[in-house]
Amino acid sequence: MLLVSASIKHSPIHGFGCFTNERIRKGQVVWVLDRRIDVVMPAAQVSTLPEPAQAFLRMYGYWTRQDGVEVVVLCGDHAKHMNHSDEPNLIEGDANGESDVALRDIEAGEELTCNYHHFDLAASQKLGAGAGS
Repeated sequence: MLLVSASIKHSPIHGFGCFTNERIRKGQVVWVLDRRIDVVMPAAQVSTLPEPAQAFLRMYGYWTRQDGVEVVVLCGDHAKHMNHSDEPNLIEGDANGESDVALRDIEAGEELTCNYHHFDLAASQKLGAGAGS
């Protein structure tokens, strides 16, 4: 769940991106996993869904491990549109991957980016296919 005001706009990185509407200070918590809005599903269940839903999760979800189980997380807000960057402005804020903090000051209007390789087990497949969001 985003803890800052954000909007979806066309992204120079890929398709649409998540852009902050406010200035963010270095070290500020920007996103936290909140099961009230973010969906966490065992990855083994993905194949039981209709193909369009599976494709949606491949595009907008991220695969990770929680308590030794592979899960897919789908952000329930604009955070699902965060694009990859090798030089992101957000980094994981805790060892569990359940928060993101600003790596530097981020100005209003900037796209929020993260490095998929730091948290998404499917990063190579997504980025190899050209899907950055």
